[in-house]
Amino acid sequence: MNAVFYSALLLTIASPASADSVPRYDVAGYCQTVSDVSGGSAMIYNGCVDMEQIAYNGLKARWGSIPRRVRSYCDEVGRVSGGSYSILEGCIAMETEAANGTSTFKY
Repeated sequence: MNAVFYSALLLTIASPASADSVPRYDVAGYCQTVSDVSGGSAMIYNGCVDMEQIAYNGLKARWGSIPRRVRSYCDEVGRVSGGSYSILEGCIAMETEAANGTSTFKY
Protein backbone atom coordinates (compact mmCIF):
# COMPACT_ATOMS: atom_id res chain seq x y z
CA MET A 1 0.00 0.00 0.00
CA ASN A 2 2.77 2.44 0.90
CA ALA A 3 4.63 1.60 -2.30
CA VAL A 4 1.58 2.56 -4.37
CA PHE A 5 1.20 5.84 -2.47
CA TYR A 6 4.86 6.75 -2.83
CA SER A 7 4.86 5.83 -6.51
CA ALA A 8 1.84 8.06 -7.12
CA LEU A 9 3.45 10.85 -5.13
CA LEU A 10 6.67 10.55 -7.12
CA LEU A 11 4.77 10.67 -10.42
CA THR A 12 2.90 13.76 -9.24
CA ILE A 13 6.08 15.52 -8.20
CA ALA A 14 7.91 14.55 -11.39
CA SER A 15 5.11 15.48 -13.78
CA PRO A 16 5.71 18.43 -16.12
CA ALA A 17 2.65 20.28 -14.84
CA SER A 18 4.04 20.40 -11.32
CA ALA A 19 7.41 21.67 -12.50
CA ASP A 20 8.33 25.31 -12.68
CA SER A 21 8.96 25.10 -16.41
CA VAL A 22 6.61 24.83 -19.36
CA PRO A 23 5.83 21.19 -20.20
CA ARG A 24 7.50 19.64 -23.25
CA TYR A 25 5.20 18.66 -26.10
CA ASP A 26 6.06 17.00 -29.41
CA VAL A 27 5.26 19.98 -31.63
CA ALA A 28 6.51 18.31 -34.81
CA GLY A 29 4.30 15.27 -34.19
CA TYR A 30 1.29 17.38 -33.27
CA CYS A 31 1.66 19.64 -36.30
CA GLN A 32 2.19 16.65 -38.60
CA THR A 33 -1.12 15.23 -37.36
CA VAL A 34 -2.83 18.57 -37.99
CA SER A 35 -1.25 18.74 -41.46
CA ASP A 36 -2.22 15.15 -42.27
CA VAL A 37 -5.88 15.97 -41.66
CA SER A 38 -5.64 18.48 -44.52
CA GLY A 39 -3.86 16.09 -46.87
CA GLY A 40 -0.29 16.70 -45.72
CA SER A 41 -0.09 20.42 -46.48
CA ALA A 42 3.35 21.95 -45.86
CA MET A 43 1.67 25.35 -45.42
CA ILE A 44 -0.56 23.99 -42.63
CA TYR A 45 2.40 22.26 -40.97
CA ASN A 46 4.58 25.38 -41.03
CA GLY A 47 1.73 27.59 -39.83
CA CYS A 48 1.05 25.18 -37.00
CA VAL A 49 4.69 25.16 -35.90
CA ASP A 50 4.75 28.98 -36.00
CA MET A 51 1.57 29.21 -33.88
CA GLU A 52 2.91 26.69 -31.39
CA GLN A 53 6.20 28.61 -31.11
CA ILE A 54 4.39 31.89 -30.42
CA ALA A 55 2.21 30.24 -27.77
CA TYR A 56 5.21 28.51 -26.15
CA ASN A 57 7.22 31.75 -26.03
CA GLY A 58 4.31 33.56 -24.37
CA LEU A 59 3.82 30.81 -21.81
CA LYS A 60 7.54 30.55 -21.07
CA ALA A 61 7.67 34.23 -20.11
CA ARG A 62 4.87 33.93 -17.52
CA TRP A 63 4.70 30.26 -16.54
CA GLY A 64 5.80 30.80 -12.93
CA SER A 65 3.02 33.35 -12.32
CA ILE A 66 0.23 30.97 -13.41
CA PRO A 67 -1.41 29.18 -10.46
CA ARG A 68 -0.21 25.58 -10.12
CA ARG A 69 -3.78 24.23 -10.25
CA VAL A 70 -4.41 25.98 -13.58
CA ARG A 71 -1.06 24.80 -14.99
CA SER A 72 -1.82 21.21 -14.03
CA TYR A 73 -5.38 21.17 -15.37
CA CYS A 74 -4.51 22.95 -18.60
CA ASP A 75 -1.47 20.74 -19.17
CA GLU A 76 -3.86 17.76 -19.14
CA VAL A 77 -6.10 19.56 -21.65
CA GLY A 78 -3.10 20.37 -23.86
CA ARG A 79 -1.91 16.76 -23.76
CA VAL A 80 -5.33 15.29 -24.62
CA SER A 81 -5.26 17.32 -27.83
CA GLY A 82 -1.96 15.72 -28.80
CA GLY A 83 0.36 18.22 -27.14
CA SER A 84 -0.54 21.76 -28.21
CA TYR A 85 0.87 24.93 -26.66
CA SER A 86 -1.88 26.93 -28.39
CA ILE A 87 -4.53 24.86 -26.65
CA LEU A 88 -2.60 25.05 -23.37
CA GLU A 89 -2.40 28.83 -23.67
CA GLY A 90 -6.11 29.11 -24.52
CA CYS A 91 -7.07 26.94 -21.59
CA ILE A 92 -4.98 29.07 -19.22
CA ALA A 93 -6.60 32.25 -20.56
CA MET A 94 -10.11 30.84 -20.12
CA GLU A 95 -9.40 29.45 -16.64
CA THR A 96 -7.90 32.77 -15.55
CA GLU A 97 -10.87 34.71 -16.89
CA ALA A 98 -13.34 32.35 -15.25
CA ALA A 99 -11.55 32.65 -11.89
CA ASN A 100 -11.80 36.43 -12.09
CA GLY A 101 -15.57 36.44 -12.59
CA THR A 102 -17.52 33.77 -10.75
CA SER A 103 -20.98 33.19 -12.21
CA THR A 104 -24.07 33.40 -10.03
CA PHE A 105 -27.45 31.83 -10.60
CA LYS A 106 -30.48 34.12 -10.58
CA TYR A 107 -34.13 33.15 -10.24
